[in-house]
Amino acid sequence: MEWYALLLIPILVILVVVVRTIQFKPNQFPEMKKKHEIDEKRVVESLSKMLQFKTISSNDKSKENEDEFKAFREFLKERYPLIVEHSTYSEHVRGVLFKIKGESSEFPTVLMSHYDVVPINGDWIHDPFSGLITDTTVYGRGALDTKSSLNAVMESVEFVLSNNKKFKNDLYLAFSGDEEISGESAKAIFEHLKTTGVKPYMVLDEGGAIVSKMFPGVKEKAAVIGIAEKGYLDVTLTAISRGGHASTPPKNTPLTDLSKAVTDLNKSKAFKLKMTDPVRYLFNALAPHSKSLPIKILFANLWLFMPVVKMIAKKNGGEFLSMFRTTQAFTQASGSEASNVLPSKATIGINYRLRPFETSEDIVRKIKKIIKNPNIDVSITSVSEATSVSDVDEAFRMVQKAINQVWTNVLVAPYLMVATTDSRNYHEICEHVYKFSPMDVSKADLAKIHGIDEDISIENVVNGVNFYINLLEQL
Repeated sequence: MEWYALLLIPILVILVVVVRTIQFKPNQFPEMKKKHEIDEKRVVESLSKMLQFKTISSNDKSKENEDEFKAFREFLKERYPLIVEHSTYSEHVRGVLFKIKGESSEFPTVLMSHYDVVPINGDWIHDPFSGLITDTTVYGRGALDTKSSLNAVMESVEFVLSNNKKFKNDLYLAFSGDEEISGESAKAIFEHLKTTGVKPYMVLDEGGAIVSKMFPGVKEKAAVIGIAEKGYLDVTLTAISRGGHASTPPKNTPLTDLSKAVTDLNKSKAFKLKMTDPVRYLFNALAPHSKSLPIKILFANLWLFMPVVKMIAKKNGGEFLSMFRTTQAFTQASGSEASNVLPSKATIGINYRLRPFETSEDIVRKIKKIIKNPNIDVSITSVSEATSVSDVDEAFRMVQKAINQVWTNVLVAPYLMVATTDSRNYHEICEHVYKFSPMDVSKADLAKIHGIDEDISIENVVNGVNFYINLLEQL
């Protein structure tokens, strides 16, 4: 009798796996294409003009031209008279804020972007600030990152106001001018809203986009919407000694102590893989569409196969692995300035990207436990904790609907952002902070962000405006 009972266990497990795999079906979305009669020529020209402003932000202030930033802000007020007419305008450091009064202030929305760009690098085919319009693209620094989304926000709101539409709730348009250097503009705008009692119902900033080959076996393109951001932590390890001449070295020096610490940290298994909600949501949205039966079996039954998925993540590495755990990168090192002099001080710089629910305090505690050397000082030089996870509910479905009204055959999925955005501040006061750039991009496009010959397709420029109009109509 006991033998038969033991045999039932694997049979039941197999049965559960089969049933769950069969039930792991993709969601079906109705056809709801909706585009608007916008002035496409004007929309493209507006972006072209924006790209001609040399709004380069840099930690080296000699590379910045404040007049360009001021001119850009004046351009916005001249180009969009209806927005100016219907809004209260204010500036915060380099950030600009338009408040458009709605019928109620109970559930306000904040639409975000930034108008600064990174410095020019490499050899460009055309002038990077030409705003050149070709038959298919608009060319210039910031076309993808991210004057295109700012242009889409402004053009869509101006269009809606031109049709005498009114908003149910207050609408805020918030654009920072120093995002690329983690400046103070976005934080200043956030603090202004917070101190005036504004608690947004929804915040939408740059972030994910429409990409191909997002998940194994899934042929459809996926629009990924960030619902959380990993944290950012810089740690410096410092070892000190009396120094001396290299001809009579002691057994251990600051460099040997730090070398051992780096080796121990690199080998450590303390940074464990964990399935967080943003990653689970991503899998649940995309995995049912996979044409690979083994993949569907795995992700329909994570209760059983999670160790296998983690093993795959460790083997593949890259962004797939980074979604599961806090990453550790050794990025800087310093010692003696001469090869024949022992260093009196040596340092190692480490960058961590914190997964949700793991804090900087957790990491520092792990570092000290791993290196086990009281002579090495562990200090935090920069930190921004991982954000909370936004709700995936009716607010998310509003963004999803606006996407599918423009890109009808695209899957929509929440995901965890490994990069940082200005909107990370808003997680403190808002439960629906989403990060999505309305554009269909290839790997070649992504390589142009902060690279050379940056441009954006005219189709993306027009579709971006339609996306925001569809979202605004729901507001």
